[in-house]
Amino acid sequence: MRDMKDMIPIYYRLADDIKCQIESGQLKHGDMIPTEGQLGESYGISRMTVRRGLALLAEAKLIETVKGKGSFVTRLKLSRVVIDLQDNPAGSGEALRYRLLTVKFARDNNVPAQELKLEVGAKVIHLKRLLYQGEHIIAIENKWMPYLKGKPLLETQLEYANFPEVVAKHQDSVPVRNDVVISVNTLSSEQAELLGEEPCSPALVIKQVIYSKEDKPLGISYMVCHKDRFQLRANSYLYSGKL
Repeated sequence: MRDMKDMIPIYYRLADDIKCQIESGQLKHGDMIPTEGQLGESYGISRMTVRRGLALLAEAKLIETVKGKGSFVTRLKLSRVVIDLQDNPAGSGEALRYRLLTVKFARDNNVPAQELKLEVGAKVIHLKRLLYQGEHIIAIENKWMPYLKGKPLLETQLEYANFPEVVAKHQDSVPVRNDVVISVNTLSSEQAELLGEEPCSPALVIKQVIYSKEDKPLGISYMVCHKDRFQLRANSYLYSGKL
């Protein structure tokens, strides 16, 4: 039986070895990494294969190459954060529950339809659901997608699937990007009544726009969150998910 390590491409192992040296502090900001020739000799591989490994490190923002000089370790940053909007956004161990309120088909030229870059009068699917933790409503979600004939959505999908999954099941295009904008707004009378708050109380608003590879908006979501019951958590990583 082959060892799992032997099944990993050699250029990836090279990149991972250098990444580990950077993580451990063996290689620091500004340090020059070995040349292509030196790495090729150490790993017994061609310069072309070495370049593939270095390209992974450059894509992960771990090194930068200066023409005629070599490749150098970049300054480590913790400025990029990863937000998981599905993994218990309420911030405790208690599971979330969802309740689908309405599914509507509309042809009005509302703001979401405009943001979806649809023609005037185009049919739009509007989904509205509540997020519960225990007996308390913690957020109200409104989602809009272009209506596609022959692409039905099951109620179980609408109620439980996360937004990118719903979009992926309904669209012909594959979602590849989720842009998120987080802001603060005040509650309308309807929102306040659902969340058990006073009208005009502050609330966290999370807007998501799902895009295709062609940069076409496939769906828009607005989640209005209770100011005391909802916590948004994020993690910051040194490295890109590409390595």
